[in-house]
Amino acid sequence: MLTIRDITKSFGANRALDDVSLVVAAGEIVAIVGENGAGKTTLMRIVAGELAPDSGTVTLNGSVAMVHQHFMLVNELTIAENLALALPPFGFATRRAVENVAEATIAESGIELGDVRRRVGELSVGEKSKLELIKAIARRPRLLVLDEPTSVLTPHESEELFRVIRALAAGGTAIIFISHKLPEVLAIAQRIIVMRGGRVVAESAANALDATKLADAMVARRATPAPPPARSIGDVVLQRDDLTVRAGEIVAIIGVAGNGQAELAESLRELPLARRAGFIPEDRTRDGLVAEMSIAENIALSESSWRPRDAVQRAARLIETYAIRAQSPAQAAGSLSGGNQQKVILARELDRKPLLLVAAEPTRGLDIESTRFVHDELRVAAAHGSAVLLITSDLDEAFALADTLHVIYRGRLSERLSPVEAAERAPALMAGVA
Repeated sequence: MLTIRDITKSFGANRALDDVSLVVAAGEIVAIVGENGAGKTTLMRIVAGELAPDSGTVTLNGSVAMVHQHFMLVNELTIAENLALALPPFGFATRRAVENVAEATIAESGIELGDVRRRVGELSVGEKSKLELIKAIARRPRLLVLDEPTSVLTPHESEELFRVIRALAAGGTAIIFISHKLPEVLAIAQRIIVMRGGRVVAESAANALDATKLADAMVARRATPAPPPARSIGDVVLQRDDLTVRAGEIVAIIGVAGNGQAELAESLRELPLARRAGFIPEDRTRDGLVAEMSIAENIALSESSWRPRDAVQRAARLIETYAIRAQSPAQAAGSLSGGNQQKVILARELDRKPLLLVAAEPTRGLDIESTRFVHDELRVAAAHGSAVLLITSDLDEAFALADTLHVIYRGRLSERLSPVEAAERAPALMAGVA
């Protein structure tokens, strides 16, 4: 089905892929894992024909569709209209005809999405991710590439996705699954390929690995991290309705995606406190970065004035501090991997020493080591006196970091819960039955 031979690709002085070869058979589910910047997405963009290799060959028996980590949707159009753009030009006569075809296409995919007349800009990130998948399936590809497909999905939605993947593979479609979520990789894949530094460093049948072995293969050995800094809780920084966050405190808001998290985060930007706050947005490509601008320019967005020399020096310092894999401060932010884009945003916001830090899904799409780094930096920010509001759908993340938790359901927050209380009550509160 797919044969990759000796692929090499460089961006300036950075060699993104170094003599990569692999084979994927029809009906096979293959996971490709590795740290951010390991070359996974670059390799798949070459397979999809979006990038040309410097050397090497790709042989593909059939068509390919790729579901990108970053959405390729038109927010101003409806679900039906976005699907029409992805389908062959059947010459739809009326809007109703477009909607009928969209409804049939969604039903055939086995994915639930709801009213096709909704505009994409109104959808949750999880719904946008499902729409991207439906678009790809509608093309009936022989190879389907999924780049971090579950990063914005709830556990229930992820299970829905896995059912679809298995059905497609059973019908002969080859699946390449890129993810940092190792339990999911082990659950869905038949074979796992590990990349590091642009090379394939390991390959194994999935049933021969466990999460520990896989993590060891993915991540280069690093020094043992320092223990978390001591924290003390200070004065109230944010007080709004049922939400209170104090200096030095990490408060987590958890819930199923689409229950008002995005609206809450956006509303905090309107408060007078916002000028002294840092924001890590849920959708980094839409709200966090200007892809066409350089790293230095994106980092300087937090400054009141533009000083080119200072901006480059600051960016160089933060690239080193935050281990951002970049050629230079002049590199376009949009050319970075998703995880390194997130690091640019984190570096910009934390370097300001904000009084309040609002972090919405801060580790979405990050590898194990980068996630650990982000968690450490959030703890350090709180230790230095920032009030940290963590909005996350990752319960493990919330319980690892938070002093206090709220559950959000249909736009309403529960009372403050201790981690012990949240462990007992969160499932029922998230389902709206408590």
